[in-house]
Amino acid sequence: MATETIHIFQAWSAGKGNRLRAEAPIRFKSAAEAKGRAERGAEKFAGVVAISQVVDVDTGEVDENATVLFRAGRTPAEFGE
Repeated sequence: MATETIHIFQAWSAGKGNRLRAEAPIRFKSAAEAKGRAERGAEKFAGVVAISQVVDVDTGEVDENATVLFRAGRTPAEFGE
């Protein structure tokens, strides 16, 4: 089983009412790049998170236990407080 670690930046904008609207996720080559993008985006978006996840290259299955590298603002509950 071959695995690969992926690093993702995800942002949310304020939607109608108290809702969050997910922006398109951006994949980076390193954890540092994803974290840096999240840090810069924290001022622009209602919420941001940078995560690293392990993916099985053969099956495409994603490990549910993502490592949160950076989180700021309002994010969905699955990213903790």
